[in-house]
Amino acid sequence: MARITVDELHRLIAEGRRPAIVDLRTSLARDKDGHFIPGALMANFEAVDQWLDQVPRDREVIFYCTCPNEAGAAQVARRLMDLGYTRVRPLLGGFDAWLAAGYQVESGPVAPASGTSTREASLAALHSV
Repeated sequence: MARITVDELHRLIAEGRRPAIVDLRTSLARDKDGHFIPGALMANFEAVDQWLDQVPRDREVIFYCTCPNEAGAAQVARRLMDLGYTRVRPLLGGFDAWLAAGYQVESGPVAPASGTSTREASLAALHSV
C-alpha cells in the first residue's frame, strides 16, 4: 500500500490543501506523549466500525499511529480502500517519523472520562475542517 512521507504531508499542510489527518494511536500513547500533528483528530482504532462511515470521501485522508510498519494506520486505510475510497494513506514511519523530521507538533488536554483527546470523536468534524 502506498504511504505518504512526512515531507509530503508537511508540504500538503504548508500549501493549505487541508488533508484530514487522523491520529490512531492508543490513548495510552497519546497520554504519555501529549503531542500530535497539527490539526489531527483523534480516533479510536478499536472502535473503527463506529466512525468509519464518517470519513470524508472528498479529501485526502492521512492516518498515523506508532505501530511497527504503521500497521494500524495501514489496516484502517485498507478497509476504506475496500469501501471505494481512493485518497487514503498511512503516514510512513507514523508519528515517530514526524517527530524525527522536526516538524511542528501541538499539545492539548486529554479528556479524563474517555482517556482520549478532547478532539476525539465523531469524525463528522472532518467534513467541516
